[in-house]
Amino acid sequence: MTGPDGTADPGRPGRPVIRRGTELDAGRAGELHAGQISGGFLSFLGPRFLARLYRRIVRSPSSFLLVADVQGRVAGFVAGSGDVRGLYRAFILRDGLSAAWSAAPRILQGWRRVLETLRHGAPDDSDGDGRGRGIELLAIAVDPSHQGRGIGGDLVDAFLERVREDGAGCAYVVVEASNATAVGLYRRAGFMPTSEFELHAGTRSLLMQWDDGLPTDDGGVG
Repeated sequence: MTGPDGTADPGRPGRPVIRRGTELDAGRAGELHAGQISGGFLSFLGPRFLARLYRRIVRSPSSFLLVADVQGRVAGFVAGSGDVRGLYRAFILRDGLSAAWSAAPRILQGWRRVLETLRHGAPDDSDGDGRGRGIELLAIAVDPSHQGRGIGGDLVDAFLERVREDGAGCAYVVVEASNATAVGLYRRAGFMPTSEFELHAGTRSLLMQWDDGLPTDDGGVG
Protein backbone atom coordinates (compact mmCIF):
# COMPACT_ATOMS: atom_id res chain seq x y z
CA MET A 1 0.00 0.00 0.00
CA THR A 2 1.04 3.60 -0.12
CA GLY A 3 1.62 6.26 2.50
CA PRO A 4 0.16 9.78 2.41
CA ASP A 5 2.90 11.00 0.06
CA GLY A 6 2.49 8.13 -2.40
CA THR A 7 5.59 6.25 -1.24
CA ALA A 8 5.69 2.81 0.36
CA ASP A 9 3.95 2.72 3.71
CA PRO A 10 6.77 2.88 6.30
CA GLY A 11 4.69 0.78 8.67
CA ARG A 12 4.81 -2.14 6.28
CA PRO A 13 8.43 -2.61 5.18
CA GLY A 14 8.97 -4.51 1.95
CA ARG A 15 5.46 -3.87 0.67
CA PRO A 16 4.98 -2.63 -2.89
CA VAL A 17 3.99 0.89 -3.84
CA ILE A 18 0.44 0.80 -5.20
CA ARG A 19 0.11 3.60 -7.73
CA ARG A 20 -2.10 4.69 -10.58
CA GLY A 21 -1.16 2.91 -13.79
CA THR A 22 -0.16 4.88 -16.89
CA GLU A 23 -0.09 4.09 -20.59
CA LEU A 24 3.50 2.96 -20.10
CA ASP A 25 2.20 0.20 -17.79
CA ALA A 26 -0.37 -1.10 -20.28
CA GLY A 27 2.02 -3.53 -21.95
CA ARG A 28 3.08 -5.06 -18.65
CA ALA A 29 -0.56 -5.38 -17.57
CA GLY A 30 -1.31 -7.17 -20.83
CA GLU A 31 1.57 -9.58 -20.24
CA LEU A 32 0.44 -10.36 -16.70
CA HIS A 33 -3.18 -10.80 -17.78
CA ALA A 34 -2.29 -13.17 -20.62
CA GLY A 35 0.10 -15.17 -18.47
CA GLN A 36 -1.74 -15.36 -15.16
CA ILE A 37 -5.48 -15.22 -15.85
CA SER A 38 -6.46 -18.58 -17.27
CA GLY A 39 -10.21 -18.08 -16.96
CA GLY A 40 -12.28 -15.97 -19.30
CA PHE A 41 -11.65 -15.30 -22.95
CA LEU A 42 -9.49 -12.17 -23.11
CA SER A 43 -6.29 -14.03 -22.20
CA PHE A 44 -6.76 -16.14 -25.32
CA LEU A 45 -6.45 -13.00 -27.49
CA GLY A 46 -2.85 -12.46 -26.39
CA PRO A 47 -0.74 -9.76 -24.71
CA ARG A 48 -0.66 -7.35 -27.68
CA PHE A 49 -4.46 -7.22 -27.80
CA LEU A 50 -4.61 -6.84 -24.03
CA ALA A 51 -2.00 -4.06 -24.00
CA ARG A 52 -4.29 -2.01 -26.25
CA LEU A 53 -7.25 -2.73 -23.98
CA TYR A 54 -5.37 -1.60 -20.86
CA ARG A 55 -4.18 1.51 -22.67
CA ARG A 56 -7.84 2.32 -23.35
CA ILE A 57 -8.66 1.64 -19.68
CA VAL A 58 -6.03 4.19 -18.63
CA ARG A 59 -7.46 6.74 -21.06
CA SER A 60 -11.09 6.17 -20.09
CA PRO A 61 -12.52 8.67 -17.57
CA SER A 62 -14.78 5.98 -16.10
CA SER A 63 -12.08 3.30 -15.75
CA PHE A 64 -8.73 2.94 -14.00
CA LEU A 65 -5.60 0.81 -13.70
CA LEU A 66 -3.65 0.41 -10.44
CA VAL A 67 -0.27 -1.30 -10.34
CA ALA A 68 1.91 -2.78 -7.60
CA ASP A 69 5.39 -1.35 -8.13
CA VAL A 70 8.27 -3.30 -6.57
CA GLN A 71 11.59 -1.50 -6.98
CA GLY A 72 10.55 0.04 -10.28
CA ARG A 73 8.96 -3.09 -11.78
CA VAL A 74 5.24 -3.79 -12.03
CA ALA A 75 4.62 -6.96 -10.02
CA GLY A 76 0.84 -6.91 -10.28
CA PHE A 77 -2.18 -4.88 -11.29
CA VAL A 78 -5.90 -4.43 -10.81
CA ALA A 79 -8.30 -2.73 -13.21
CA GLY A 80 -11.80 -1.38 -12.67
CA SER A 81 -14.55 0.41 -14.56
CA GLY A 82 -17.75 2.20 -13.68
CA ASP A 83 -19.00 1.86 -17.27
CA VAL A 84 -17.93 -1.44 -18.78
CA ARG A 85 -20.30 -1.10 -21.73
CA GLY A 86 -18.94 2.36 -22.53
CA LEU A 87 -15.36 1.13 -22.14
CA TYR A 88 -15.85 -1.67 -24.66
CA ARG A 89 -17.66 0.68 -27.03
CA ALA A 90 -14.77 3.17 -26.95
CA PHE A 91 -12.27 0.34 -27.37
CA ILE A 92 -14.03 -0.97 -30.47
CA LEU A 93 -14.43 2.48 -32.04
CA ARG A 94 -10.92 3.78 -31.31
CA ASP A 95 -8.74 0.68 -31.04
CA GLY A 96 -10.78 -2.04 -32.69
CA LEU A 97 -9.04 -2.20 -36.06
CA SER A 98 -5.47 -2.40 -34.75
CA ALA A 99 -6.45 -4.71 -31.89
CA ALA A 100 -8.37 -7.03 -34.19
CA TRP A 101 -5.45 -7.16 -36.62
CA SER A 102 -3.09 -8.32 -33.85
CA ALA A 103 -5.42 -11.16 -32.84
CA ALA A 104 -7.46 -11.82 -36.01
CA PRO A 105 -7.07 -15.64 -36.17
CA ARG A 106 -8.01 -16.03 -32.51
CA ILE A 107 -10.98 -13.67 -32.81
CA LEU A 108 -12.30 -15.64 -35.78
CA GLN A 109 -11.77 -18.90 -33.93
CA GLY A 110 -13.60 -17.71 -30.82
CA TRP A 111 -16.09 -15.21 -32.22
CA ARG A 112 -18.94 -16.55 -30.07
CA ARG A 113 -16.95 -15.88 -26.89
CA VAL A 114 -16.05 -12.42 -28.19
CA LEU A 115 -19.76 -11.60 -28.41
CA GLU A 116 -20.40 -13.08 -24.95
CA THR A 117 -17.62 -10.90 -23.50
CA LEU A 118 -18.89 -7.74 -25.18
CA ARG A 119 -22.43 -8.41 -23.94
CA HIS A 120 -21.27 -8.78 -20.34
CA GLY A 121 -23.02 -6.23 -18.16
CA ALA A 122 -25.01 -4.77 -21.03
CA PRO A 123 -28.36 -3.16 -20.16
CA ASP A 124 -30.10 -5.52 -22.60
CA ASP A 125 -28.48 -8.65 -21.13
CA SER A 126 -31.27 -11.22 -21.23
CA ASP A 127 -30.83 -12.53 -17.67
CA GLY A 128 -28.87 -9.69 -16.04
CA ASP A 129 -27.07 -12.10 -13.71
CA GLY A 130 -23.67 -10.63 -14.61
CA ARG A 131 -24.64 -7.09 -13.64
CA GLY A 132 -23.68 -5.93 -10.17
CA ARG A 133 -23.92 -2.51 -8.53
CA GLY A 134 -21.17 0.08 -8.64
CA ILE A 135 -17.68 -0.27 -10.10
CA GLU A 136 -16.65 -3.59 -11.61
CA LEU A 137 -13.29 -5.13 -10.76
CA LEU A 138 -12.33 -6.18 -14.28
CA ALA A 139 -9.11 -8.12 -13.69
CA ILE A 140 -6.30 -8.68 -11.21
CA ALA A 141 -3.00 -10.51 -11.62
CA VAL A 142 0.31 -10.88 -9.77
CA ASP A 143 3.64 -11.99 -11.20
CA PRO A 144 4.45 -15.58 -10.07
CA SER A 145 7.75 -14.45 -8.55
CA HIS A 146 5.85 -12.12 -6.21
CA GLN A 147 2.92 -14.35 -5.32
CA GLY A 148 2.38 -15.42 -1.73
CA ARG A 149 3.39 -12.01 -0.35
CA GLY A 150 -0.05 -10.48 0.03
CA ILE A 151 0.18 -8.30 -3.08
CA GLY A 152 -3.17 -9.56 -4.37
CA GLY A 153 -4.84 -8.45 -1.14
CA ASP A 154 -3.06 -5.09 -1.32
CA LEU A 155 -4.37 -4.56 -4.84
CA VAL A 156 -7.96 -5.42 -3.88
CA ASP A 157 -7.71 -3.04 -0.90
CA ALA A 158 -6.39 -0.30 -3.20
CA PHE A 159 -9.22 -0.98 -5.65
CA LEU A 160 -11.78 -0.55 -2.86
CA GLU A 161 -10.07 2.64 -1.69
CA ARG A 162 -10.49 3.99 -5.22
CA VAL A 163 -14.16 2.97 -5.18
CA ARG A 164 -14.64 4.97 -1.98
CA GLU A 165 -12.80 7.96 -3.43
CA ASP A 166 -15.07 7.89 -6.47
CA GLY A 167 -18.10 7.96 -4.15
CA ALA A 168 -19.58 4.78 -5.62
CA GLY A 169 -19.91 2.99 -2.26
CA CYS A 170 -20.25 -0.40 -3.92
CA ALA A 171 -18.41 -2.67 -6.34
CA TYR A 172 -18.65 -6.13 -7.87
CA VAL A 173 -16.57 -8.78 -9.56
CA VAL A 174 -17.28 -11.78 -11.77
CA VAL A 175 -15.07 -14.79 -11.10
CA GLU A 176 -15.06 -18.43 -12.14
CA ALA A 177 -17.03 -20.34 -9.52
CA SER A 178 -14.35 -23.06 -9.44
CA ASN A 179 -11.50 -20.59 -8.70
CA ALA A 180 -11.40 -21.10 -4.93
CA THR A 181 -8.27 -18.94 -4.47
CA ALA A 182 -9.83 -15.89 -6.14
CA VAL A 183 -13.20 -16.39 -4.43
CA GLY A 184 -11.42 -16.54 -1.05
CA LEU A 185 -9.44 -13.37 -1.84
CA TYR A 186 -12.62 -11.44 -2.62
CA ARG A 187 -14.48 -12.86 0.37
CA ARG A 188 -11.74 -11.68 2.73
CA ALA A 189 -12.09 -8.18 1.26
CA GLY A 190 -15.85 -8.20 1.89
CA PHE A 191 -17.29 -9.33 -1.44
CA MET A 192 -20.27 -11.64 -1.06
CA PRO A 193 -21.67 -14.08 -3.68
CA THR A 194 -25.05 -12.98 -5.05
CA SER A 195 -25.66 -15.20 -8.08
CA GLU A 196 -24.16 -17.90 -10.27
CA PHE A 197 -24.49 -17.85 -14.06
CA GLU A 198 -22.72 -18.71 -17.33
CA LEU A 199 -20.82 -15.78 -18.83
CA HIS A 200 -19.32 -18.26 -21.31
CA ALA A 201 -21.23 -21.41 -22.20
CA GLY A 202 -20.14 -24.37 -20.10
CA THR A 203 -18.29 -22.30 -17.46
CA ARG A 204 -20.00 -21.30 -14.23
CA SER A 205 -19.26 -17.77 -13.07
CA LEU A 206 -19.96 -16.18 -9.72
CA LEU A 207 -21.14 -12.60 -9.25
CA MET A 208 -19.77 -11.16 -5.98
CA GLN A 209 -20.93 -7.84 -4.57
CA TRP A 210 -19.19 -5.43 -2.15
CA ASP A 211 -20.94 -2.65 -0.24
CA ASP A 212 -19.02 -0.15 1.88
CA GLY A 213 -19.49 -0.71 5.60
CA LEU A 214 -20.70 -4.31 5.48
CA PRO A 215 -18.72 -6.81 7.61
CA THR A 216 -16.06 -8.96 5.97
CA ASP A 217 -15.58 -12.70 6.52
CA ASP A 218 -12.83 -12.11 9.06
CA GLY A 219 -14.98 -9.76 11.16
CA GLY A 220 -13.51 -6.51 9.83
CA VAL A 221 -15.23 -3.91 7.76
CA GLY A 222 -15.07 -3.96 3.95
